[in-house]
Formats: sequence, structure tokens, C-alpha cells
Amino acid sequence: MHRMTSASFRVLADVMREGGADVDALLEQFGSSAQDVDENPKGVRLELVYQVMREAARRTGNPDLGLLAYGKAHPANLKALGYAVMSCATLGAALQRLVDYHALISNGFCMCLERKPQALKLIGFDVTAEPSLMPRALIDAGAAQTLGLLHWLLPQHKPRPLTAAFTYPEPADTQALRRLLGDNLQFCAPHNSLTFSNQDCAIALPTADPALDVLHMEYARARLNVLLSGSMTARVRRALAECLARGAPSDLPHIAEVVGVSARSLQRRLSREDVHFSALQDEARLMLAHSFLRNSMRSVKYIGALLGFRDQSSFHKACMRWFGMTPGRYREQA
Repeated sequence: MHRMTSASFRVLADVMREGGADVDALLEQFGSSAQDVDENPKGVRLELVYQVMREAARRTGNPDLGLLAYGKAHPANLKALGYAVMSCATLGAALQRLVDYHALISNGFCMCLERKPQALKLIGFDVTAEPSLMPRALIDAGAAQTLGLLHWLLPQHKPRPLTAAFTYPEPADTQALRRLLGDNLQFCAPHNSLTFSNQDCAIALPTADPALDVLHMEYARARLNVLLSGSMTARVRRALAECLARGAPSDLPHIAEVVGVSARSLQRRLSREDVHFSALQDEARLMLAHSFLRNSMRSVKYIGALLGFRDQSSFHKACMRWFGMTPGRYREQA
């Protein structure tokens, strides 16, 4: 099951309260409580986060509710990852660190950093079963917190994105979005993203410290290892990525063989971790489809076959679900 850390949800709860929402009442409405989300070591179900934030925006009548997260941004919200980000040499290195260790915050998103000739594009993919269910308030909160964090790291520069892209349709009023993120906004995009110039990404962070960076990296890596230790989900993710990348079979029996268990045992162990094999397979295919379509010259037909789709139609349908467009169109947009 896809979740975010309780610490991450507390930030969102503060945002909703500042916007006038009764978070405790909202949690109760959806069968939970503040105590449940604070004390659950597994974190907070993303399905619950979606429901609460959507209802909070509706009740407060504020479609820009998520943008209030800008004022809550701080490295402390990222726990171990926050220290590792602060000690990075440059803004670009900090963005890469966010991508490499985002699993410390949530397992419901995949992040990647796309390097362009003049810019770095931070992309966030929602890998839950129904990406369209993610409310605008949560998407905005993610963009606002990311920008707020970068401004905390570079208070003298406060770089703004060259482009901010969102998967939701263009709102009737975009003034609040433009004040925070600039005028170059894109809507109904295939994924949510923030693009920063290479010039901004090369700026040295005032909190940079090479010696501390080594220590903070070791700590973040250790925390990630603890999180993934014994996790069948993590083992299956790695196996799927490796098999799909080389065009090897990626169905349940083959992946079970790769990780050294029976297919039945694999299903049982994933079930105990609230995860379905098909969801992990879909997540791996999404990330590789993005990479291959954007960064390789292989034909769409070849990529679909490499990712294990039986026919071109199935690959097209998957891309429509992932990106809202055909694979050929997604490649053209690069």
C-alpha cells in the first residue's frame, strides 16, 4: 500500500488547518484519527491523504489551499534526508539527492531528474493505481514545498522555476500559482514537474559542508537500508527494473525465481506489505517507458516489446493511463 511518512502528513495537516479546515473532523469522516496517523510506524495511507486534502479544499472553498505549504517548507520535515540535502555542494546536487532518497518520505511517488542542455527538470510521477485521483491541493503542496525548500537553501537567490507543469486542468484563476511559480505554467501535462536553469542549479549552497555531507549521506543511506531491509517490495522493484531494462521476462513466476522464492510465497509476502505485484510491475514499466521514450532512439514498437507488452495497442493504452497521451506524442513533447 502506498504511504507517506507521518512527519510529511503533519506538514499537510498544518497547511489545512491554516486554511481553515478541521483536520481532526476530516480524518474521522474517513475512518481515521490524528492519533492513528501520528502513531502508525508504517506512515499514512495515500488514499486517506487524497480524501482528506480533497475534502479540505472543498470545505474551505480555497482551490489554492495546497500553495500554503510554501511557508511550511523546511529541511527538518525531511528528517534524515533533510540533513543530506542541506550539506550538498550545489542546488543541482540537492535536487539529485531528493530524487535518490525520496523513498525515505513516501513510496507512492517516483521521482527523476531529467537533464536538458540548459536546465534540470524535476519530475514527479504518481504511481498509485489511479493517478487521476490525486487532488490538485496535494499536487500544489508538493510543488510549493519543493520550491520553499530550495528557497530555504538559497535565501539570497530564491530561484524560480523556468516552467512548472501540472497534470490537472487549468484553473479558472491562476493568480496565486503565478505569484509563487512564475508565468510559465503548463496544465494537463503528462506529469508534474519543475524545471530550473543550469545556472541556478550550479549555485553553491551556504550550508554546504563536504565533511558533514559524507556523514549525512552515510546516515541517510543507513536509514534507507533499514527501511528496505527484509522488504520483498524493494527486492521485487530491483528485479523488475533489471529484467525490464534488458528485455527479460518480468511476469510473476520469473521475478519470483529471480528473488529466490516461489510465486505463491512472493504473493503472500507482498500481500503482508500491502502491495500487489501488478502495481510494482506497472510502476517499473512507467519509469522505464519515460526513460526510453525521452532518451533513446528505439522505436515505440521496440520499447513496448522490451517492456513486456504483448502488442502495440496495450502499450498505447498504458501510456494513455500514465501520461495522458500516446507514446509517440510523449516522445515528441521531449
